[in-house]
Amino acid sequence: MNKKFKFIFKYKKFYKSVLYLLLFIVFIFSIYFFIPKFFKYTPKLVQESLKKNSDINIKHISNINYKFFPSPRLRLSGVDLEFGEDILEVENTEVDIILKPFRIISYKNLDYNKFLLSKGSTSIELSKVNKLFDYIKKNKNKINFKNNTIILLRENKKLFEINDSLVKFNTKNNIQQLSINGLFLNHKTSFVLKDKNDSKISISLKVPELDISTNILLENIDNFKTIKGTINFKVLNNFFQFNLIKEKNIIIKKGFIRSSLINSSFEGDVSFKPYFSFNLDVYPSSLNTKRLILILKQKYFSENLYAIKIIKKIDGSLNFKNAPNGKVVFKNTEISLQNFKLDKEKKISFNAQISEFGTKGKIQFNLINNAKKIHIFGFVIPSSSKVNFTKIMFKKEIFSEDKVKKFEKKFENEVVQNSLINIFNEIKINNFFEIF
Repeated sequence: MNKKFKFIFKYKKFYKSVLYLLLFIVFIFSIYFFIPKFFKYTPKLVQESLKKNSDINIKHISNINYKFFPSPRLRLSGVDLEFGEDILEVENTEVDIILKPFRIISYKNLDYNKFLLSKGSTSIELSKVNKLFDYIKKNKNKINFKNNTIILLRENKKLFEINDSLVKFNTKNNIQQLSINGLFLNHKTSFVLKDKNDSKISISLKVPELDISTNILLENIDNFKTIKGTINFKVLNNFFQFNLIKEKNIIIKKGFIRSSLINSSFEGDVSFKPYFSFNLDVYPSSLNTKRLILILKQKYFSENLYAIKIIKKIDGSLNFKNAPNGKVVFKNTEISLQNFKLDKEKKISFNAQISEFGTKGKIQFNLINNAKKIHIFGFVIPSSSKVNFTKIMFKKEIFSEDKVKKFEKKFENEVVQNSLINIFNEIKINNFFEIF
């Protein structure tokens, strides 16, 4: 019994000693982590330290607090800052500087593990992407963003915006990567910008709920003064692929589009200065003309004001090189169809001008049979699929009004038949001209 009692006594004594030691360690560590509460962290101290250690330029700080839970950190609120020489600009954000636990006493030289930013907005200029990746290399995985609004700019113009974002900078196997997850047009999206260290940069954007997926591979030449690259773009089951070279304008080569509406190759040039314009040669292998006219009718000859606003901002031309041959020109808020051939022999051509959109919109047209020297002038009302002839010239004869109405009725009954798609029906058009 005595031996057993002695063992228990020794065990309890040892247990108490360990417990006291642990309590002492906890006390010491608590005191250690609490000491910075008494330090005076001034905006100037934080600014100078971050500029020296990480090339972070703090422009404004509203408040500074020290927090020791869940880990030692400085919390800055109402912060405006920039990384490097205007590489990233961040406004009205909250910053947590996660301090290195065993360096918190040397408060005049902030040494940190992580730099976390939440809320506010961040602007990224794509022309400075090389500088951004150089900055990522130097700072490894120290910087993260959450609940931030990311604005991507090109030459100070907003390309798009991602809200409520989580941003991470990663460096692995000599590859620098910027990852952004957030909301684009209120839909979940992921954006990845990757520097592969061989003068090539890959960009991917995915918005699953909108069925949007983009993959871009760019070759950096002369710090993006010249750009070569390949773009794959998918939206709503429509697939686009093309190569580009960008100097002053963007030159598109080996372009291809595949969709339920059209399968076609294309090439040409695009410009964004001083406004968006394009000149593309299109080589359709298949075109669902019936569906195309239905879409145009629903979007631009209805009460869809948003679609009408967009179409009025487009400036350029689409040159169809295969059937149907012709050119579509967008200029000065108007659309014109020029010299579209409606038959294989290319003797029948169709020209049109669209200057009015919406439910009351009209399309002025000119239908020509060059072989028979017939010119028909009129207008189409897409919302009701109605066709009106205003003038007919047969050789040198100008038809009377009654005769024009007679041919108009025949055209509606034998060609249009309540569907504007039939205007492009070669057999129906040829049969109509046979009556002259």
